[in-house]
Amino acid sequence: MRERIVEKFEDFKSALKRLEEGISIEPDKDIIMDGAIQRFEFVFELSWKLMREYLKYTGLEINNPRGVIKYAYQNGVIEDGDKWLKMLSDRNMTSHLYNQKMAWEIYQNIKFEYVELFKKLLLKFEEIISFEL
Repeated sequence: MRERIVEKFEDFKSALKRLEEGISIEPDKDIIMDGAIQRFEFVFELSWKLMREYLKYTGLEINNPRGVIKYAYQNGVIEDGDKWLKMLSDRNMTSHLYNQKMAWEIYQNIKFEYVELFKKLLLKFEEIISFEL
């Protein structure tokens, strides 16, 4: 079980680095913003699945993002449950983005809010892997 968590963590860490690279580029063309949003989707999927594996390790079997976020918050894995739920909502909307204004708003949320949540999760899992597993 530890190996699965570490493997998922490494995938998450690598994807987050790529997202940070993506948002560091000025989105002067739609394709830059679209690429950053795509990377965000990937990081989000890895983040909730990483939390799911850890919760499974602790004895909780939850298989949907909303439930994982709820229990991760209750168990101290994440601090900002409401922001994570907002991020889930934005993630769900990215699959249906045809509105440029909405895409820009989500891009701004990614750049100025969600990356910080991912970084906090990264630090939390560095701690978990070092001391708990």
